[in-house]
Amino acid sequence: MPHPARRSLALATLALAAAPARAQPSHRVDCHTHSFVPGLPRAADARYAPDYDASYDRLLALAEANGIGRVVITQPSFLGHDNSYLFGALRARPDRLRGVPWLAPGTSAAQWDEMARIGVRGLRFPILGLAMPDWADYRETFAEAKRRGWTLDLYVESRRLPEVLPVMLDSGAEVIVPHMGMVDRTLGPRHDPGFRLLLEAAKTGRSYVKLSGAYRLGAEPAREAAAMVIEAYGPDRLVWGSDWPHTNTTMDRVTTYPQTLAWLAALVPDAARRERILVDTPARLYGFG
Repeated sequence: MPHPARRSLALATLALAAAPARAQPSHRVDCHTHSFVPGLPRAADARYAPDYDASYDRLLALAEANGIGRVVITQPSFLGHDNSYLFGALRARPDRLRGVPWLAPGTSAAQWDEMARIGVRGLRFPILGLAMPDWADYRETFAEAKRRGWTLDLYVESRRLPEVLPVMLDSGAEVIVPHMGMVDRTLGPRHDPGFRLLLEAAKTGRSYVKLSGAYRLGAEPAREAAAMVIEAYGPDRLVWGSDWPHTNTTMDRVTTYPQTLAWLAALVPDAARRERILVDTPARLYGFG
């Protein structure tokens, strides 16, 4: 007899495949993607360097084919602080895209205003595997994010969450953590102190979690961590992300865009709760009308 989780995933996949085509782009939002093309300059400390085409046109077409009408692009770590391609995407498709760049300290007032104008709605800190920044250098950055209502998007190993998450929350800004906090698959979510801190942070009312990146954690740790996050945070402080194009693997080899949606459907079988995660919460966080 099939494992219940696999059976739920299969049923969810069938349901999504059978859904009728939409006459216009839906209001559902993919809140964690990356977009780039070959030939972009890489950061000096890049952990990897994909050489395939993950253009925003390709991303939008794939999302729409899966019933997702709006997309949030997060700056990939291997491009460092050069957000040129991201900003170009936002200018090209302001109706359907929002962006989360990775900034160096010292952004000018004019740059902040321009980013807001083109659709930036958060700041990314993809420091997994990288040296810890001096957070004192980011006090003004955090304060500006708080003033504008932008999230601080923290991508780091779960073991380093106790060092960083309180600093960001103490700034008064809202913080969003992708991939269920990158729970340590060897410890599991019930024994990972960093992940337990992430669950406790729900009580602040200013932290959010992305249901994304399950393939990075392993099937069972991801399923267990997601269930615990859903219970702690509820749909009003959860969003979903495909994590396309699954950047530290060969594209679509480990998972696919439809599979990430089916995974969410299996985790959150109640359609109304799932729509709050896919539509209502991200519309509020990222400024989609």
